[in-house]
Amino acid sequence: MKRFFSLLVALICFTATYAQENLKTIKGKISYLGGPVVNADIKVSSSEEIYKSTIDGSYEVNATQGDIITFSYPSLRDMEIVVEDVTRILNITMSPEFTELDEVVVQASKRRTQKDLKAEYPIDKNIVNTLWGYIDVERAPGQVWLMSEEDISPVRICILDLLQGRFPGVQVSGDCFNGGAVTSRRYSSITQGRSFVFEVDGQLFKDAPIWVPVTAMKRIAIFPGLAMASRYGTLGAGGVIIINTVNGNPQINKFVDRARLRSNIYEDDALATSQVEKNMPEYLVDYKYSSSSEIAIAVFDHHYGKYHNSPYFFIDSYGYFMSTGKEKFAQDILIKNLPLVDKNAVYLKALAYYAEANGDLNRAKDLYEQVFILRPNYAQSYRDLAESYRNAKNYKKAASMYARYNYLVEEDFLQSDSLGLGSIMDRDSENLMALEGDKLMESGKPQTRLAKYTEFDGTRMLFEWNDSEAEFELQFVNPEKHYHTWKHTWVSNEDRIRDEKLKGYSSEEFLIDGSLVGKWQVNINYKGNKKLEPTYLKVTTYFNYGLNSQRKEVNVYRLSLKNINHKLFDVVNSGRISTN
Repeated sequence: MKRFFSLLVALICFTATYAQENLKTIKGKISYLGGPVVNADIKVSSSEEIYKSTIDGSYEVNATQGDIITFSYPSLRDMEIVVEDVTRILNITMSPEFTELDEVVVQASKRRTQKDLKAEYPIDKNIVNTLWGYIDVERAPGQVWLMSEEDISPVRICILDLLQGRFPGVQVSGDCFNGGAVTSRRYSSITQGRSFVFEVDGQLFKDAPIWVPVTAMKRIAIFPGLAMASRYGTLGAGGVIIINTVNGNPQINKFVDRARLRSNIYEDDALATSQVEKNMPEYLVDYKYSSSSEIAIAVFDHHYGKYHNSPYFFIDSYGYFMSTGKEKFAQDILIKNLPLVDKNAVYLKALAYYAEANGDLNRAKDLYEQVFILRPNYAQSYRDLAESYRNAKNYKKAASMYARYNYLVEEDFLQSDSLGLGSIMDRDSENLMALEGDKLMESGKPQTRLAKYTEFDGTRMLFEWNDSEAEFELQFVNPEKHYHTWKHTWVSNEDRIRDEKLKGYSSEEFLIDGSLVGKWQVNINYKGNKKLEPTYLKVTTYFNYGLNSQRKEVNVYRLSLKNINHKLFDVVNSGRISTN
């Protein structure tokens, strides 16, 4: 007992010491509409103490990694920030406590055409594809019961099992092995119900389609009354059950359709790249106008005395000299100044981005490995390392890293994620198996290579940012000059940003269907990262995605100009990328 007590005391002392050693000071300023917020409440989740901001909006708190800091003030919206390993400065801009409308568009008519509904189907779960066209359930003339993907439980066996006890007046008979029927008593006699007819991706069946896997079902709609089922004639007298499957409907596209839907006309008002470059640090401006490598090296030496303590000076200089073919000088910069950045995952990721973009794939792999060591509990670390192994042609290690991530999620060591990075990793791992699967097989076994494995065929753009506090808005302008904006800001997308911080990822993908050809323009409005430091954005563009001819291009953008919509690049679907 005495020995146990001593062990318990030692454990408590160790825990207290560990917490004390990892306690960090976090400070910054709180503002609203350009002015300081005085006497705002700042609460750290691991402490009962409430801190207050001073007359100039300044504050200072003590917290450990994983703590949640809550900033609150009457009539302003509370803001919650998860403390990370690199968190030191948090300059908070508060917002009014109201719900922001996503996009308000004045239209001459609220009626949408079939073309509009088809375009919106992948992103609007209230739209159903039927034999007679697309139907918006919210505007249907009769009653419709709807089950979206979130409602379709994968543990069910078939449509009969799925509908059992789900809707009033709907009765299920039979089973998923011998077949059965679904009947309704709502519009028939008390003693005898009428059988529903089934429509699966435009094909009608009298018998229940027990052969359709539940996992393949995307949307289920039930028309229980004559108002909606009348188009089916006497066959639909008992009602109609619509089943839209994943493969039988338009492919998911994260922004193309939205750009076409609305009357969002792009006015060519984004700041040009040349104008943005005028706001770069002086050393980058001097690099740009250097007429030779020797002059650029002289510029580096000139600014070294002023910026030698700035990690960003070395990150930017490394990226510049790598991109201009002075690889040896760039590597010397990196090696000599690595101690300045090697304990900070945000700095290391920026360097890895530049290494990858400029073809130094082994260096990128080494940097991603350092990030992984610093952040083994971040989901993004697994994806970055897996892809860096793939880039270095170590396909077995890449596959092993994806498998390791899936195992840790299944065992609850990492949080599961199906909406954020999880779908990206699924796509990446499937792509690896499809295009490099023959290299993963043991020697002597048949060599196979899939010509095409995915339902998506076109251009894929993957955006990744090194600082999880970064906020921005991406604007996608289609060839017809319509645009859609994806908002990655705390005010507009609070749940998403909280999810990123808790699960540890900072990336998003966008898909352009292969049939939508032409030049697309991508703009960005950078909102900052709660400190006076740049954010580095890596954009990987995959052309002919999923085909044997798949190729990719990697570009890195330094974001520092705030609250100005400016151009990032043009991309031609199934063509080349341009930053001019």
